[in-house]
Amino acid sequence: MAQSEKLPTAGLSIAYRIGWQFRRVLFTLFGPAQLGAQSDPIERLKTERRRKSAAAVRARSTD
Repeated sequence: MAQSEKLPTAGLSIAYRIGWQFRRVLFTLFGPAQLGAQSDPIERLKTERRRKSAAAVRARSTD
């Protein structure tokens, strides 16, 4: 069994993380069958989460 990758949590609110998990579960259960990495909605969610976390960390470090 493959280990799941550790996604960043720095700078992300509890509400965002709960909403993110909810959307991930919905895409897992009701999303498209198999897509390439470019069009996979779960991969887009992971990319969005990494981008938001990095932006929050950058914003916090410039203050």
